[in-house]
Amino acid sequence: MIQWKYCFILIIVTQNDADDQTTSLDNRLLEVSHHPTWDKLDAFDCGDSAADRIIGGVNAALGQFPWIARLGYTLSDEDDLDWLCGGVLVSDQHVITAAHCLLSADDGYELSSVRLGEHNTETNPDCQINVCAPPVQDRKVKSIKNHPLFNKPAFHNDIAIIELESPVELNDYVAPICLLRSREQVADLQIGELVTVAGWGKMNMTTDQRANILQVVILPIVSPDMCSNFGAQFKVSHSEICAGAQHNKDACGGDSGGPLMKVYDTPDGPKHFLVGVVSFGPSVCGIKKPGVYSSVAFFLKWILDNLY
Repeated sequence: MIQWKYCFILIIVTQNDADDQTTSLDNRLLEVSHHPTWDKLDAFDCGDSAADRIIGGVNAALGQFPWIARLGYTLSDEDDLDWLCGGVLVSDQHVITAAHCLLSADDGYELSSVRLGEHNTETNPDCQINVCAPPVQDRKVKSIKNHPLFNKPAFHNDIAIIELESPVELNDYVAPICLLRSREQVADLQIGELVTVAGWGKMNMTTDQRANILQVVILPIVSPDMCSNFGAQFKVSHSEICAGAQHNKDACGGDSGGPLMKVYDTPDGPKHFLVGVVSFGPSVCGIKKPGVYSSVAFFLKWILDNLY
């Protein structure tokens, strides 16, 4: 059963395979390297951390991931918000998330609000060691753009862009993550590379307990074949990243739409980049089965085309 979420292997490739991969990477770079949207995104400092269930995660530091958003939903007959998905800020007015988080579901939930600057869901403002962040910032939704091929075929192309009704105020605790840009960053992630996931999803494999404090876990990239065992209806493609497969370490229900992150060196120092978006995984989290993440490198041109 598939649940929306909320080791090194030697690979031998032929010269033709290597040439094909190089050509594909060159084409990908050609599509995005001079995209006009970069002129707008370059106005923002991105990827800087203000800090020196995620199943098996640890508490994040205050300001460690200032780009992480929470998506709040209401039922048609209720006023209280239920925070069911995550997202990631990429400008002062745009959040990337999973497309399945934005469907008008039959259960009556409707996306109502996007929150930035959250750390501990029980306090506002959040403080650590006598340092306090500004209050959280809530924004209404101006528009939603689901990928036009979401769920065609089933469970694929699970990515979307939310435009906020008004820009957020950027500070050390609310700031955008960087989008992939260089040849090194746009290249496919290699098996064994480590990536980071963060969110407020379920912390317990057997209950619905969600995290109060932002959780973070480090996971390895694994072979795509390990993500092709979710039934005959799903086969992983180049548009997805397969990561995890560690006991008691996983993204889980409530983490959907949140960021898969990697730090790259840049001329301005190390910065966090968005490499994937939490899509889905096994119905029971943290059981040494990997999770599936939408690949930002694969969808980069679509993202740039639809931000502005």
